[in-house]
Amino acid sequence: MTIRPVSKDSLHRKIADAIIDYIQVNNLKKGDKLPSERTLAERFSTSRNSLREALRVLENEGIIEVRTGKGAYVLSGSPESMINVKLWRVDYKELLEIKYLLERSIVEQLCYHKGEIDLDKIEAPLCQMENAAKEGLYLQKADFEFHSRLRHMTPNSALEQLIDSLVKTLDSYGEVLKGADNIWISTIPYHRLILEGIREKNFVKAGEACRSIYETDLHALWLKKEYNL
Repeated sequence: MTIRPVSKDSLHRKIADAIIDYIQVNNLKKGDKLPSERTLAERFSTSRNSLREALRVLENEGIIEVRTGKGAYVLSGSPESMINVKLWRVDYKELLEIKYLLERSIVEQLCYHKGEIDLDKIEAPLCQMENAAKEGLYLQKADFEFHSRLRHMTPNSALEQLIDSLVKTLDSYGEVLKGADNIWISTIPYHRLILEGIREKNFVKAGEACRSIYETDLHALWLKKEYNL
C-alpha cells in the first residue's frame, strides 16, 4: 500500500485530504484500521501534532474514529459521497466565498419576499451579540444562531442544507481563525444592517452588509497568515 507525501507547508486540512485519498486508494472499509500516527507522520513528512489535527478534523466529519490507545479506524465506508468531504480540496478562502454567495442569495430572496417575515427570530440573537459587545465580548453561539435562523427562513430547503454542510466544514477549520474575537465584534453592525435591509426590502443595503462581513472574514484570514495571530 502506498501513501503519497505531503509538502511541509501544508495545513492540517490538506493532510486530512491525503488521508482520505489513502482510504480511497487502498479501498479501506468501515472498521479497517489506519497506520499508526508515527507511520503516517513519517510517510506524509509532517509533524505528529499536525497529523493529530488532521485526524481530529476527520473524526469531526464522521470519517474515522480515534480510539484511545488503539489507533484510528475508518468509520465511513464511502466518504466520497459526503458534500463536506468533497470540499476538503477547496481552499479556506474559496469556501468563505461560496458561503458568502449562497447566504447573499438567501438574503436577496427574503428582501423580495412578498408578505410578512417574522424577523424577531433573527433579531433575538443579534440583540444578544450587541449587548455582549458592549462588554467587549463576542458570542459565537449567538452569531451562529443569527445565520442559522436566517438560512432557515428560505423556502429552498436544499439551499439551507447545502450551506449548513458548508458551515460544518468551515467549523472544522475553526483553528485557522481562532482568537479573532475583536474582528468578529466589528461585524455586528453589519448584521444589524442585514436585518434592517430585509425589513425595508432593500437588497442593496442588506447585500452590501453581507459583503462587508465577507470582506472582514477575508481580512481576518489575511491577518492570521501575515502575523500568525
